[in-house]
Amino acid sequence: MTPSVVAPLLFDWLIFISVFDQRVCVEVTVPSAPVMQQRGLKVELPCHYKTSVDKNFMLEWRFAPGSTSPDNGKQILYFVNNVLYKPGSQADRLRLLQDPPTLGVASIQLDNVRASDAGTYICEVNNPPDFYGTSSGLVQFTVLIPPSTPVCKGPASASVGSEVTLTCQAEEGVPAPIYSWTRLDSKASLPLSNMVQNEKSGSLFLTNISSAFSGTYQCLASNEFGQSSCQISLHVTGVVQAGAIAGAVIGVILALLLLCAIVFCFVQRRKQKKGKKPESVYSGNEVREDATAPGISEGSSQRGDSKLESHLLENVPSRPESASTTKSQLNHFLV
Repeated sequence: MTPSVVAPLLFDWLIFISVFDQRVCVEVTVPSAPVMQQRGLKVELPCHYKTSVDKNFMLEWRFAPGSTSPDNGKQILYFVNNVLYKPGSQADRLRLLQDPPTLGVASIQLDNVRASDAGTYICEVNNPPDFYGTSSGLVQFTVLIPPSTPVCKGPASASVGSEVTLTCQAEEGVPAPIYSWTRLDSKASLPLSNMVQNEKSGSLFLTNISSAFSGTYQCLASNEFGQSSCQISLHVTGVVQAGAIAGAVIGVILALLLLCAIVFCFVQRRKQKKGKKPESVYSGNEVREDATAPGISEGSSQRGDSKLESHLLENVPSRPESASTTKSQLNHFLV
């Protein structure tokens, strides 16, 4: 084959390849930066494509809420055979910016944005036999929310010299709120070295407080789209004497020791009473020969016995008189 014949054939082949490449490539373009909008407003989620729309053209939008993986996104809109379907819960707030979406614009609009609308939106274009190229794109959407009314927490009172932590937290707020604390009706400035606040967590740490720290504290939660606040009152009482606390503790300990001693003595006494044998009962009418009268020693008892014997010997009664003598005496008495 001569070069004069090959050149035209090669040129025709290149033209065919270029046309074929244009037909089989689908290019979907979405913004690389996240899309942001305030709650309650409407938002446009851009998506553009390049392809030769045919009868098999199909557009699909899926939604993965929050941090859900895009692979688990659920279908919220699709266009096929010139018919539009909106199966998701956002159907009444969702619409195409270009209907039908056959001129390269597949963007959607979402009205009355809610916090639950935040997440990843997937725009996908299919146009068989165009199977090459980038057929889908991810759109990150963030719902901007002003801070909700925060909740302030902390002790109502504290002692001089102690430490106090006040906390402040808002349930809602996108971006995350920044927290700042101030004391209202302040007559004197407080030492900054005794105050440490964390603007991210919302805590206020007060150290070595004095009566000057008494008052009302306000926490302000703010971001680019709004702010909100809460208040809490703190009353600082007098000095707590360390000696008084120590004395009270020692007093309690001594009272417990005394109670233990009383219980111990009571138990020991009960044991001693149970261990004694019962003594014999002495009757007042019982005559005991071997007993010594109370208050008389053994020696004096022996001397008493000898005197008693001599007395008995001296007073031995004489022999009885005869019966006649006794009788005469009786008769004399009667006369």
